[in-house]
Amino acid sequence: MKTSSLGLRLILLACLSISIALIATTFVLNALFHDFFEERIFAELDRDLAQLTSNLSIEEDGSIFVEPLTNPRFGLPFSGLYWQAVEPEKQAVVSRSLWGGSYDFPTTPVAGQRTRLEIDSGQGVPLLITGWTVLIGEGDQQRAITLSVATHESEVIEATAKFRSAFILWLVLMFLGLVIASWVQVRLGLVPLETLRKKVEQVRSGAKNKLEGAFPREVQPLVGEVNELLALHETSLSNARERASDLAHGLKTPLTVMQTIARDLRKVNQGEQADEINAQVASMRHYIERELARVRTQTPPSNAKTQVAPIVDKMVNTIRRFPRDTPLEWHVDISDDLNTPFDAHDLSEMLGNVLDNARKWAKSQVRIYSETLPDGQASIIVEDDGPGVPEDMLPTILARGERLDPTVQGTGLGLAICADMAESYGATFTLSKSSLGGLSVTIKW
Repeated sequence: MKTSSLGLRLILLACLSISIALIATTFVLNALFHDFFEERIFAELDRDLAQLTSNLSIEEDGSIFVEPLTNPRFGLPFSGLYWQAVEPEKQAVVSRSLWGGSYDFPTTPVAGQRTRLEIDSGQGVPLLITGWTVLIGEGDQQRAITLSVATHESEVIEATAKFRSAFILWLVLMFLGLVIASWVQVRLGLVPLETLRKKVEQVRSGAKNKLEGAFPREVQPLVGEVNELLALHETSLSNARERASDLAHGLKTPLTVMQTIARDLRKVNQGEQADEINAQVASMRHYIERELARVRTQTPPSNAKTQVAPIVDKMVNTIRRFPRDTPLEWHVDISDDLNTPFDAHDLSEMLGNVLDNARKWAKSQVRIYSETLPDGQASIIVEDDGPGVPEDMLPTILARGERLDPTVQGTGLGLAICADMAESYGATFTLSKSSLGGLSVTIKW
């Protein structure tokens, strides 16, 4: 049984077990009712046999005589209730209901021993028969006469069929009731798991740092394992913070040296180069602080609302200054009221990497535009008219450190970092073929 829902699996198993139990109950009760009703029929036949025995007498001429029995069915032809008195190899007397016919009943060797049989009559009708052999007279005049009473077995069969039909109807109603009860039981039984899911959601959202509350004994081991895993994660995170802090402190000295070099350049009237170095140092300091903050919080700001157009204009103006062998046209069409959930610095880093990648590969133009759909989804698209990337190679670009052309300057980390940053905000970062012929990068949220 393959299903992703635990509740559905339990309900299906309950339905299966209930069905098996009710079907088995149907067969057992049907057999018990058949045997019980058949026993009642034989009990009635035994009473008629006793009356038949008491009404038996021998006439003066030696013939067998039976006074009429009280049940009027014995006098109605083919009524379904019969008797016969047989003296083997001599004479036989039968009830009027047999209408001159008879049925075979073996002679009992022991007088007074009751025998019950289920046989077919000469017409092929199944009969239930009870009988015995009685002795009349004394000494040499003693005679053995076999008495028997019979009825149609169809009475038992019809009564059993009616019982089975009525019982199956009630079993169907019982099945529906038990299925509903099983559904309620499963829903109530899975409440602790739903509570556990909500507790995990609280941990994931940062509202709690571990699973707290009372849980059933069966779920408690899982809660303990999750809490241990969270504690281990917290320890690992603390270690990562310390390593990031050590790295930041290790970079401070080189950055200070670079600022000193910038001051020296300014002293020799190379202010433009000094400003560029200071700007890059400031950017590096910002990224270091940002990464340290991200390690501390582990979650991006969820309420960030950054206007896209100013960031795009700033990044395009910056990228324009990068050296190229041939001039490049930049086409920007960003809605003024478009906002993103990204932090301004994160958005700048993503756009910087994407635009720099487009600058490296574009032949003559790069296009940046935005789209907003009625369902609330929005996106920024960056396209170039470069050589493009085969579709089977697109995943390679997003792999860290993977580069399609090692001769082009870069580390191979830019687009991979952008994809990671977009994912941390719940956005998507996708690559496809551009309408300009090159690569198209879409950031959608």
